[in-house]
Amino acid sequence: MKLPLKWLKEYVDFNVTPEKFVELMMWRGFEVADIEDEMPGITNVVVGRIEALSKHPNADKLQICSINVGREENICIVTGATNVYEGALVPVALDGAHLAGDIVIHPTNMRGVESLGMLCSGKELGLTEADYPGAEVYGIMLLQGEHPLGQSIQEAVGLDDLVFDIELTPNRADCQSIIGICREAAAALGQKFREPEIKEIKGAGNSADYASVEVLDTDLCPR
Repeated sequence: MKLPLKWLKEYVDFNVTPEKFVELMMWRGFEVADIEDEMPGITNVVVGRIEALSKHPNADKLQICSINVGREENICIVTGATNVYEGALVPVALDGAHLAGDIVIHPTNMRGVESLGMLCSGKELGLTEADYPGAEVYGIMLLQGEHPLGQSIQEAVGLDDLVFDIELTPNRADCQSIIGICREAAAALGQKFREPEIKEIKGAGNSADYASVEVLDTDLCPR
């Protein structure tokens, strides 16, 4: 049973660490096999905006980007990507960032220019097109819509949740739904369970006004 933490919080006040929650559920007979990060291994990658682009003085295929990541001063990043432009919102790996494939980012001198980070492709973030539109384009992944500068990439692409993988036993069929397992989680946490709000769906008239059925063979379809 996959239980996203954000979904759990819709029904229960979550007042402990994820690790403590695992322990509390275990004491109630529910083994949590894993706590899954939606973007495992990705750290210190934030939203940045390209404020200015200029040609690298010592390399024809490189560009120098002035990036605003929400700090007092912009940072300089050198890139070889050709799909970037001024005003674009991009994932920026800062000093110490961890990327897919156990890559760690540090400042580096690129042909005489100090680059303080790296602009990321979807692949370098471990993302596919199914995770975020445009993640598999050739070059830097361009973020869609509006995002606060300095926001974590996990929040920007909507993959900032934790997911509990809970193993259910056959005698607990009542927990084979999000509401069912959240009700049990509320008991484990000692919190009140918030019932989901069910809105009344008013009728839109007689169904016969929208569709009709004609029986062509009453022997094959007597009802």
